[in-house]
Amino acid sequence: MSTSDKAAAPRHRLNDLLGMSVRFADGRDGERVMDVRVEPGDRVRGALSEQVVVGFVIGKGRAGSLFGYDRRPSMGPWMIRAVVRFLHRHTGYLPWADVERVDWESRTVHLRVNELQDLPQR
Repeated sequence: MSTSDKAAAPRHRLNDLLGMSVRFADGRDGERVMDVRVEPGDRVRGALSEQVVVGFVIGKGRAGSLFGYDRRPSMGPWMIRAVVRFLHRHTGYLPWADVERVDWESRTVHLRVNELQDLPQR
């Protein structure tokens, strides 16, 4: 792909991914993108490095509904942490490598896999 082809590629905001439907490789759906995981990329724009999507938090809840309790095992009061984790016990992690394609028109993320990974703890 030439540099001019890259420049012509449409850009999307992270917020566009939140709430998107998810379709597993076997055709199942019903889950949604709840959060997006990013890391600093190789390119620098101004004083900051460009952020690159490395994965998603996928579940049946609404975007942002984990309130950060998925990020650290010792986050917040233990009772709230236990309730949030119980309510989201089927929520999982999806690395970007497992995404087949993102259909921006239908707002669907198509996957190469049938199962999610456990949420990584930071």
